[in-house]
Amino acid sequence: MMAILRRILPALFLLVLGTLMAFQLIPYELEQMHWEVPGMPESYPIEQKMRPILLLLLCYIPFIGAVFYSAMGTMSRYVSAQFITYFILCTFILLLIYILADYTDNMERFSSRFENPIRQSLLFYGTQLPMFLYQILPYTLLMGTLWCMSKLSSSCELTGMLQSGRSILRICRPIFLFSILIAMIYGICGFHWAPNGSMYRQITLKQRRSGDDLPAPIIYRSESTGRIWRIAQPSEMRQLDEPMRGVIIEQFASDNPGKLIHQIHAKEAKWNKKESTWTFNKVYQREMITPETIRPKADVYSDSITMDFMEKPYQIVSPSAQKGNESMGTSALYEFLSSNAGSSSERKSKRTEWHIRIARIFTCIVLVFIAIPSAVTFQRRSPMKGIGLAILMAALLLFFYRIFSTLGESGVMPAWLSAWASNFIYSFIAIKLWSDNLSHRSLKEWILSLFRTKV
Repeated sequence: MMAILRRILPALFLLVLGTLMAFQLIPYELEQMHWEVPGMPESYPIEQKMRPILLLLLCYIPFIGAVFYSAMGTMSRYVSAQFITYFILCTFILLLIYILADYTDNMERFSSRFENPIRQSLLFYGTQLPMFLYQILPYTLLMGTLWCMSKLSSSCELTGMLQSGRSILRICRPIFLFSILIAMIYGICGFHWAPNGSMYRQITLKQRRSGDDLPAPIIYRSESTGRIWRIAQPSEMRQLDEPMRGVIIEQFASDNPGKLIHQIHAKEAKWNKKESTWTFNKVYQREMITPETIRPKADVYSDSITMDFMEKPYQIVSPSAQKGNESMGTSALYEFLSSNAGSSSERKSKRTEWHIRIARIFTCIVLVFIAIPSAVTFQRRSPMKGIGLAILMAALLLFFYRIFSTLGESGVMPAWLSAWASNFIYSFIAIKLWSDNLSHRSLKEWILSLFRTKV
């Protein structure tokens, strides 16, 4: 009974921890969506509704891994424990180096711009954690696998496992399983939270100290409603509940985008989160007669009016910070492509980035398949040659991604092919390494050995 309890205790602990995280994160995410996504919750597109679902899955992925771990045999649990330990160590070390290097580079900015530099720095790097993980997880997965397999190989433990009748693929099956779970974490980070962290980083590092120059004016065009917002003093991204000042809204005809039919000049505008409406103070409304003369009928002045415009503060302010694809969430990319907005070059760039984010999830698995044969050796020689080559191939992967993404954005290659070309190349390299270094058998036998154990 105690043995069973010890096996299921980690799963129970992670279940409770995941539930507590879900109770904290899901309401916060729903609150953020209410600020960011235009319209009422029932009208949200399915791409945006996926955000709380994916966040809930992220909270319970460690619990799912613990359930698989408790159901494994003794040998599989040992291999899993070795792999998870080395992966966590590699992730923690690389993440710590990354954060310390970044903090050293920006320490002077934090101390001069924040009233409480320590607290604000901790909050800042908390928002950057998904972005950092999105950048390093494939490589810490590679290094963790290299470290685990080289240790098992050099200590002759792998040889003993093979003598029990299991194939190398059968022995590594727990590594593949946990690599898939880690790849899921990687994909969830890249769906919205890593790009959002990138955008928040741009805003935070560029913002001025309170009392300095006012924020730069912005212009936002809503393609779906035919409205253009011109705001002299927009609210900051971290204070979207504050009013915007010096607001001009131009409404164009739906059948003729060049025909101006209505204008609103307001001293300030504030968004009501509960009712999803805009309140404009000190307002002049102007109805236009013809686009040729642009002569107003008459100005109508009001102290305050309320309008149910679907645009939200985040939607208006965020485009000024979204200077590249890396700061746009996957759902925002999909909505941009679905709306057929922007120029042809912009659509090619966004479509390529959308495919790349999907392809990189599978890159995590491909790197694991490259790491295993690179680290394993059955001879009295050091595995450092294979490990060095594996790290070199991982570094070259960044070069291939840059080259192929450029070809996709320019239209030389189809977007899907430019995103998946690196995976195709590295999958071939992985198969070649397995056949030459480990299996010495046909591809069919190599795949079947994953499920079949020799007797």
